[in-house]
Amino acid sequence: MEPTDKPRTRSRSPGHSSRRRDRDDAGQISQEDYFRLNAPFRLWLRKEKDRYFDEMSSDKAHRYFKSFVRAWNKGELRSKYYKQDGELSNLSKTVVTRHNWAFASKVDQKALDSVKDDIRRSTHTSNLETPAVKAPGQQGTRTRDTETKRDTETERVASEEQWEERRAQRKQERRRARDREEQILDEVAPKETGREAQLMKKRALHQARHTKQSLDVDIPDSEMYANSTDSLNHLKRERDTREQRKQEYQARRDAGGRGERLKEHAEKEQRTIEALKAMAEQSRAQGLGMSQKWTQ
Repeated sequence: MEPTDKPRTRSRSPGHSSRRRDRDDAGQISQEDYFRLNAPFRLWLRKEKDRYFDEMSSDKAHRYFKSFVRAWNKGELRSKYYKQDGELSNLSKTVVTRHNWAFASKVDQKALDSVKDDIRRSTHTSNLETPAVKAPGQQGTRTRDTETKRDTETERVASEEQWEERRAQRKQERRRARDREEQILDEVAPKETGREAQLMKKRALHQARHTKQSLDVDIPDSEMYANSTDSLNHLKRERDTREQRKQEYQARRDAGGRGERLKEHAEKEQRTIEALKAMAEQSRAQGLGMSQKWTQ
């Protein structure tokens, strides 16, 4: 007897069956699920494509999400991407993003919380409801929500750019302030060289920089340099006082020298006068003696 050909059956791996079950449970998705599936999409970018969501433009991220949708609907993703529990939404930021900006948590925290709440509500609703044809009104509402969330993402990127621009502007202002302080100090600080002059210049620089760094707000240059100008004026007054004292000391010293010379000259004149008087007395005495002799 000829052997009977048995129909061959294609065996599938347990992993494929698991992915098929997870995909069937999750249902089909589309481009409109961009925000609802943001957490698994970020993880897919990081693990499968070695890319970070926060480093992409909006258009590029949507192109990658299109590939993510195709892989999702074909059941080609791993099981963890189909699990729509709270685990993916609570992923650490270090897993799906390269940086952890401090200002983003402050500026956009409310917006991020709102997006997370929308994702949780949408996920919970999609799990409870059976697949059905979407009503026209529901389709319009979902489109508006998508546009609103996209606007929120655009505002977040704009806030990051504004923060970077303000930081660069403040850095440039600090550099100009240091250059201006150096220029003013070179004009006002004591001209003589030495350790005291260098210390005074360093103290003035430290005080001016401390005045600028102690302020955490953006102020005009005219207000910022008000305290620095007062400090420099104080240094100028100290220099003038020191110069005046030096001149007075030199004047007293010169006056003292002239007084001693005048005193010596007066004493010399007095000695000369006394000598002339003595000679006159002696001559008169001799004259009286001669007259008495002739009389006798």
